[in-house]
Amino acid sequence: MTDISIPPLQPTYSDVINHGATILPQVRILNYEDKEWERFIEECTHYLQSQYVSVRRSGGAGDQGLDIVAFRTKDNFEGKWDNYQCKHYDHPLSPSDIYIEMGKLCYYTLNNEYPVPENYFFAAPQGIGTKLGKIIRNNMKGFNDILIENWDKHCKSKITSTRSIDLDTKLSDYIKNFDFSIVKDLSVLDLLDFHRKTPYYHTRFGGGLPSRPKSLNPPKEIAEIEAIYVRKLLDAYAEWLNKSDCSMNDVENNKSLKLHFDEARIQFYCAESLEKFSRDYLESGEFERLQDSIYRGIVNIIISEHPNGFEKVKDTIQEAFKIQIDSHPLKDRLELADRGGICHQLANNDRITWASNDE
Repeated sequence: MTDISIPPLQPTYSDVINHGATILPQVRILNYEDKEWERFIEECTHYLQSQYVSVRRSGGAGDQGLDIVAFRTKDNFEGKWDNYQCKHYDHPLSPSDIYIEMGKLCYYTLNNEYPVPENYFFAAPQGIGTKLGKIIRNNMKGFNDILIENWDKHCKSKITSTRSIDLDTKLSDYIKNFDFSIVKDLSVLDLLDFHRKTPYYHTRFGGGLPSRPKSLNPPKEIAEIEAIYVRKLLDAYAEWLNKSDCSMNDVENNKSLKLHFDEARIQFYCAESLEKFSRDYLESGEFERLQDSIYRGIVNIIISEHPNGFEKVKDTIQEAFKIQIDSHPLKDRLELADRGGICHQLANNDRITWASNDE
């Protein structure tokens, strides 16, 4: 009997023990359902938003061969637009997999249901096979005749659910002259590269957020976006000074107010930087959810009695510093100044007031 040789153990990290080995995105997408694949492709187009005015996902029965349409102008179908056709098959795409889609494209554009797109992209998790790849790389030359030859078998009874579409002379001539060079494919790695630059990637695939860039520094002059929270701070300072109003000259001439005001602006711009970071790497609404968490943590301080607005500001922000943020995806990128800055953002959004005459 021969002893079985056991390979030496490799170092195993705690996250692997707790959560299992990482599944690569290109493997994970193989298990998507059709609709999930369409949502993934729609998310990918977010990276291309500089090229498009709007993106719409249709899909489902009666979509006329349009899964995701991306419009380059506000004129929608009257202007330039692209179509993204999503095919989540268990094999690389072959010519027979696209006959029906090309048939729909020709039939519906011939009948003016929509104009011919500028680009027609196929997106499939298994990519495209060798035969179809050669056809696409050759600008679809010869595909006109191939589609006509395969019309009865692959298209005639599948264009619509209500009737068969015969290949009459009008349709045949249209196909013969159709420019199929608009047809292209997107590789899985291209799609993942697009998706990685969207706010949806980390929510869908995990892997942790990147390092946070350095926060913005407050400009020398007070910017328009600061107008509301700055005015509310000045009103709070006025109560503390027992004056009817407080000017920036009063702030500059008072050491405590000057220190507090400068720090408030640093905090505000720190939170603004975090908000931009959130928009870049997380889905819409995540930063607002963080703001809501901070608000719920300070609301009892806000509604409590204070001798003046300045004391209320200080007590509120000190409480914000103590709030535990355990489950939010930004928790590991949250700096202390962000908490104070979010309080000023809430004031800027009129969710918080400091001075009694503002209430």
